[in-house]
Amino acid sequence: MTGRNGRTTHGVLSIRNLLLTLAGAVYLGIGYVATTMPHPPLVTVLIGLAPLGAAALVAAWKARARMLLVPLYVLCALAIAFNLGQLRDHAAWVYFIQHAGAMTLLAITFGNTLSNSHAGALCSRIAIFIIPEPLDANYLYYTWKVTLAWTIYFAASAVLSALLFFFAPIETWWAFANLLTPISLVIMFAAEYLIRLRALPGSPRLSVTAAIRAYREYAQRQDTP
Repeated sequence: MTGRNGRTTHGVLSIRNLLLTLAGAVYLGIGYVATTMPHPPLVTVLIGLAPLGAAALVAAWKARARMLLVPLYVLCALAIAFNLGQLRDHAAWVYFIQHAGAMTLLAITFGNTLSNSHAGALCSRIAIFIIPEPLDANYLYYTWKVTLAWTIYFAASAVLSALLFFFAPIETWWAFANLLTPISLVIMFAAEYLIRLRALPGSPRLSVTAAIRAYREYAQRQDTP
């Protein structure tokens, strides 16, 4: 597809993907410096706080108790601003809390839906959201088990992150959090897809990329007031 200035959409998307890849690589490099150096530059601490701070601000703004949570967020931000020196000396904790905290939150998010019916499990809801045709009991039982598998994965990742952070060299923890975690996520999606092909051969097919996109669309829909 060609755009107005003779530039193809594919080319624009490629440039965007390249920029995102470069930004990710820079963030990983900054994170490595911050977690491995005894006294890293202050900017590495600020960059490490940025994703967590942005996510917390968005969550506070969208919450029903906005009038309480937003001022609380401001107070926490001020407390952090007045203690940047101490954070600088413990910059690795900023990155650890982000990783282990995200894994823990995801484990709770998936796990909390397991006690519902098979149709109420998070992966079942996503399947119902993205697949237009009705899903039978076998499919919903399968997606319930997928939800359980993701719960175990995220819980195990949080525990392993803590164990490596406290008992292994910090470089080992960094490699696990920033290199092995993305790889293992891709493996989980790919393994689930292959298992689904064998377990439910006649079921509606959802590719790995479609499954990732479906989860993101579902999450965005839930965040919309």
